[in-house]
Amino acid sequence: MNHFNPTFIKSIRYLLNLVGLRPVRQFPFVRRMFAYRKPRHVRNVLNPNFFTPVSLTPADEFREVKANTLYRIWTQIPGAHKWMHYFSTYQSVVSHFDERPIRMLEIGIYKGGSLRMWRDYLRAESVIVGIDIDPSCQKFERQEENVFVRIGDQSNQNFLNEVVREFGPFDFILDDGSHVCSHMIASFNYLFLCGLKDGGVYLAEDTHSNFWSGYRDRSYSFLDLSKDLVDLMHAYYWEHQSEVLFRKDHAQRAENISVPRICSEISEIRFADSLVTIYKSRSKKMPISVHL
Repeated sequence: MNHFNPTFIKSIRYLLNLVGLRPVRQFPFVRRMFAYRKPRHVRNVLNPNFFTPVSLTPADEFREVKANTLYRIWTQIPGAHKWMHYFSTYQSVVSHFDERPIRMLEIGIYKGGSLRMWRDYLRAESVIVGIDIDPSCQKFERQEENVFVRIGDQSNQNFLNEVVREFGPFDFILDDGSHVCSHMIASFNYLFLCGLKDGGVYLAEDTHSNFWSGYRDRSYSFLDLSKDLVDLMHAYYWEHQSEVLFRKDHAQRAENISVPRICSEISEIRFADSLVTIYKSRSKKMPISVHL
């Protein structure tokens, strides 16, 4: 039972926030938080007109979202919570699997609304696994409907390994968990390599949280990592700075090129408002240049 006055708790949170700390469940029960720093160099290269202030107004429920099948399912689920503009990205991701049965892992369950949405949308043979640190989320398991719930920490590799061994590898992994930067990075570090099928999709949502100090427990955020992955995806160009090395039938064409493994694992990265979608390669090869 909580014997503390709510006003007292709010005061403690406020004081911790002033010194860059946030209360957490695990020892030492506080975590250092880092403020977001705006990019410094971009203003030196972009046209100043790009930074002219403009006023934005709240969006209406635009027509294309209302026509989205996932959105229509979601509106029938009590307690569900989503940002409106996510549904077009969801639809794009699931269309990647050609409506076949898939294995899906969702990090973060909350009130179970998203699990219900995916169950109602995906083929009945699809296996949907939700993980959450809150034991009360176990009630959303529906084994008879191929919906499974496991309780654990998304940043704990041993726990993730158990989930992958039991249900994986997965076609689609959706991170809608704690949104804490270190947790998002830890989940990606293990699951993209060890829990995602070749040709699978890893989607991190609510990445706007990376700009909010309450979720920034490290100065390097998941969004920072995602932007660096763009460079890593192009690693074969770092030390091979000539187009002829990639040109078909050229005498200087390289027979093979050594790259970091992550370069060979990523086929595409898509950025949208608060969403990062990373597509895992099926079998990545050196790019080919053709000169006619």
